[in-house]
Amino acid sequence: MCFRKEGRLLTSVDCQNGRSSEILTWLVMTLLLFVGFDSWATNSNGDLVVGKVEIVRGSIFSEAETDSTEGTLSILRKSMNSLHINTREHVLSRELLFKEGQSYNPELLEETERNLRELGFLNNIRVTAVDTTENGEVNIRVEARDSWSLKTSLNWTRSASGETRWGFSLSEVNFLGQGVTLGAGVGADENASYYNIWFRKRRLTKAGLVLGLDYAKREDGHYRNIFVSRPFYSLGDKWSVETRAYESLSDVRYYLSNAGPAGIDPQSGSSLYARLPRLETGIHLGTLLRLSKAEEGRIWRLGAGLGISDLQHDLDVQPSWLLSDGRYVDLSFLNEGEQPMARHQGVTVFPYIWINSKGRSWNKARFILQYGPIEDIPMNWSFDLKAGPNGPAVGSTSGFGGSTWKSEFVATKWWQLGPGMFKLQSWGKIQTGSSENSFHQVNVQSGWLATHGAEHSPWITRLTAEAGHGNNLIGDNALLLGLNNSLRTLDFDGMAGDRLLRWNVEQGKAMPWEVLGLFQMGLAAFYSGGVAYWDDEDRSLADSRHEVGFGIRLGPTRAANALISKLDLTWDLDGFKGPVFTAASRGFF
Repeated sequence: MCFRKEGRLLTSVDCQNGRSSEILTWLVMTLLLFVGFDSWATNSNGDLVVGKVEIVRGSIFSEAETDSTEGTLSILRKSMNSLHINTREHVLSRELLFKEGQSYNPELLEETERNLRELGFLNNIRVTAVDTTENGEVNIRVEARDSWSLKTSLNWTRSASGETRWGFSLSEVNFLGQGVTLGAGVGADENASYYNIWFRKRRLTKAGLVLGLDYAKREDGHYRNIFVSRPFYSLGDKWSVETRAYESLSDVRYYLSNAGPAGIDPQSGSSLYARLPRLETGIHLGTLLRLSKAEEGRIWRLGAGLGISDLQHDLDVQPSWLLSDGRYVDLSFLNEGEQPMARHQGVTVFPYIWINSKGRSWNKARFILQYGPIEDIPMNWSFDLKAGPNGPAVGSTSGFGGSTWKSEFVATKWWQLGPGMFKLQSWGKIQTGSSENSFHQVNVQSGWLATHGAEHSPWITRLTAEAGHGNNLIGDNALLLGLNNSLRTLDFDGMAGDRLLRWNVEQGKAMPWEVLGLFQMGLAAFYSGGVAYWDDEDRSLADSRHEVGFGIRLGPTRAANALISKLDLTWDLDGFKGPVFTAASRGFF
């Protein structure tokens, strides 16, 4: 058996009328923001063909870099070169999108360079045409320098209330230079301590299959996952396939409205939740086929898939449950009537049509999402949509009967805007049908990320914001605002609900040196704000929280992991607790 929850506690369902048209209008308006006119040039290269392909591999530190240092730093660099096994030549050659004797296409050189960067264990990658012979052969040089691929990750975060999370992991992402990943970790999240292990093998067969295994043992359960996939290795690839099977048993934080049956203060600014057991098992199958031309125009892919999941919450094991405010409450009503939890209990079968599209225009940038390495920014809008029935007609036992239609989507667009890049992204899930079966969750995130000044040590400006809107959500799928989502002076999940708004303004300065030749360091000052609440609570945007702080930014320049590490000291501007120290790696903001 398996189970899961994603919603909020409802006291009534009389707010459903008109929701479908509201959701459709919002979705259409969101998609219109992404749809535009894409244009690019097609290169005509006559009868040119690929000639000799030379692969040049480099160590983490070049000979000049090791010879130019003395003492401890010199020993460190030489030791890292000696201990690290460089990527095998066949690992690089199998990633090339061109072969000797085939028609020469310069766009494939650029795409190969992007693919090599995506591997995550290479630096200073260049794929260039070096000369053209008299008989029309274009010789190509592929240059790549290895990164230190043994990744150590140590994170520790402490919330304003004193609650802590920590984790330590060790992983080799290029084992023996073969591009294989092996990893293990230990830690403790908000619910339980755990240890986990994982394995990834790329291009397992000539068909290019990827094998992945995950296992985690927790105080409150376990997690097991296996997948076999064949991704698109290039824009011109004809097909992809993915298969996955998983089982997850753990306690989850099930969020409740402060205005609902379990709440006592509709104006409370703190999240209300209980730790409830959840078992979920499932399988997923999906495939995509390229419909458009291999070498020009927008990429269109069409496919289909099937997801089957079984979700259960066993609330009968005890008569009452401890809430986050210290009260014990009988929560058996969550599995009764037309509550969101009851809607998701049981087996859900979801056969879907799959549409995927992306463009071919890219920009190279630095200091956008990472902190120093070259990044590839897709400049054409892209989207991914899965839609299909998931009611009793296709075998589902979950829900309250009647036909339902579910869709999942994500759409992204980047623009060049002045000295920076502007990103707009939307994602969500929508289920239509009867009022008790319908729900939606839609997020829109935007950001302007700009640099100015010296190329390798610029000033970095980040303006980011996110809005989320949901209805009839189950409690473990609530929109959260807290330490892991923008506001450092809140708890990990200090606010929760089906409405969310958060924003951040940060001004940073990258330093012109590398610490030990391994990290680029920077300083930053920031202001953040936000609010999250349930629609039936007596709260609004006026209840937003605000904070200011400053910190250190560290970006690995010679390591496989290029995520920004943040060490921040933050003060709450609303008269609560502070200052708060956090150490974490985060994504967009």
